[in-house]
Amino acid sequence: MKKEILRLQDVTYKKQNTIIFRNMTFNILKGEIMGIIPMNSYGMDELLDVIVNNLPLYYGYVYYQDKCVNSWKEEKNSRNRICLIDSETSLVNGLDVLTNVFTLRAGFGQEILNEKMLTMQLQPFIDELGVSIDPFMPVEKLPAYKRVMVELLRAIVAGYHLIIIREISTVISEDELGKLFDTMRYYTGKGFTFLYVSYHFEEIQQVCTRAILMSEGSINLIFDKEQIKKGISEDNYIDYYNHVSQRLLHRARGNVPTAESRKEVLYVRDMSGKYLDHFQFSVYKGECLVIQSLDTRMYNEFLEILEKEGGFKEVDMLIEGKKVSDYRTRKIAFMKEEATQTMLFDDLTVRDNICIGLDRKAPNIWLKKKIQKSVQEEYYRIFGEDIFDCYINELSDEQKTRVIYMRILLEKPEVVFMVQPFKHAGTPHRMQVWELQTLLLERGISIVILAMNMSDSLTIADRVIRISRVDGKMTTKEFTYNQFSELPMSLPWVGFFDELKNNGEENGSNCGN
Repeated sequence: MKKEILRLQDVTYKKQNTIIFRNMTFNILKGEIMGIIPMNSYGMDELLDVIVNNLPLYYGYVYYQDKCVNSWKEEKNSRNRICLIDSETSLVNGLDVLTNVFTLRAGFGQEILNEKMLTMQLQPFIDELGVSIDPFMPVEKLPAYKRVMVELLRAIVAGYHLIIIREISTVISEDELGKLFDTMRYYTGKGFTFLYVSYHFEEIQQVCTRAILMSEGSINLIFDKEQIKKGISEDNYIDYYNHVSQRLLHRARGNVPTAESRKEVLYVRDMSGKYLDHFQFSVYKGECLVIQSLDTRMYNEFLEILEKEGGFKEVDMLIEGKKVSDYRTRKIAFMKEEATQTMLFDDLTVRDNICIGLDRKAPNIWLKKKIQKSVQEEYYRIFGEDIFDCYINELSDEQKTRVIYMRILLEKPEVVFMVQPFKHAGTPHRMQVWELQTLLLERGISIVILAMNMSDSLTIADRVIRISRVDGKMTTKEFTYNQFSELPMSLPWVGFFDELKNNGEENGSNCGN
């Protein structure tokens, strides 16, 4: 029987007189890959902080490598030798790989640095990872996947036998995620242990030997290996999968208009840079186009162009067949990554946040108030809640998301560019985003999603364009909805698309019923 490397026993954590999680009890065995599936983000940061940094407990005990490292009876100030690799890497820009791996470790004196010796020590670990990494490369020049590998390298060299990897699929491609899973399995054979945190059960199924389903700071269920294979039977997840299935079934029955039947509202041509080479694409009225980059450098370059002042300012662009030089007339909206944190003003009310663009069009205070009243009525009609006098920092993430989408609805753009709109979203939040995106599409507003990982975007997508680099050259491939079963990926819904396609062929005469 495997020994425990970590155990939480009846752990209760309190923050500002609020219980964040209560009676948290679970263990992680040496040499396993344990998963955590949060139904929502509540309490997740605090739980990992308790595990890694021994936050003061309201009640309970934490055991690490057979020792009690934290107890409600006494405050611990020590940090456990546990590595956390998050989607936001902790590497220090401006320093090379070698320095990040060695000299930032506690107790490692810069004065004893011998680059030649350290390089010789490091190279076998790099070879073992199977990734080409230059020890003298500044880490900020590395693509996301290699940055993750450097973090893993640092943990292995430092002898951190428990490594936590959290929400990493939002910054690396599906192919890279598969390589990471292979690497994790390899190191479990060498005595290392992993805790893998992901909102996507499909990822957990691929790599984990056991998993914890969490919701609102509580453990709903702990899956063993066989239960993971069979899938989730929890009510909330059943609702989630039923929701996805119904959406896909509805669209598979012919409710997805073809490009031929739609009006082209946007044509972007000659998008070029260091990695993008004359990239071009069209967007049709009321469709959702997903642009997936299989190369993080191309993804970042696309994002840089997108986020330049004025957005696509230097890109050759046509709106309804006419070249547009003035950005203000382009009727394009942008939804940034982590939108609820970057697109709202905490010191303003909901009313002011929603009307911030419309207010500039009002020539006087009377018209401004009239506009605000109309907007308030429209918001209540759609969402059924009166929160206009609330400040943004008083809202839940779901409410903040609705505020952003309402602002976009009122601006009435032709196209909305969304950067990873499902990132860090729990299950209820993802379902909400689908409904809000559907609302935009029904109003004739087109959506372009820029994604690294398509698992959630496929449920709303009409077309997918995958861009990658092969032998230093950019390649693109487009998939229409009825071709989604051909997508070369193992994550979520591809099998379902194939099943729907086969069922449609067998029951062709009933598909429209």
